[in-house]
Amino acid sequence: MKQSRHEAAMTAELSAAIGLVWGHIGAMQHEEAYALSSACLELWPGERHLRLLAVYAGAELGHAADLASLRQEFGEQPCLDLMARRQPA
Repeated sequence: MKQSRHEAAMTAELSAAIGLVWGHIGAMQHEEAYALSSACLELWPGERHLRLLAVYAGAELGHAADLASLRQEFGEQPCLDLMARRQPA
């Protein structure tokens, strides 16, 4: 099935957005990563990779995460263990 130009552009934009969020996380710029991923989720509300990156950045900032729902959606992932260790007491 052939993708329309609009769908291809959306895919390219989504890939760029994920790359930018990942770049902020890699640079330890968690506030920027959280803000950008949260804004991107407004455009792509069902995008699971953005959701995971937003929750990860939020965990680095001390926000609580629903780890049970994340494990149900993503399975056992090393990043979820890291997020569990970052959870506020």
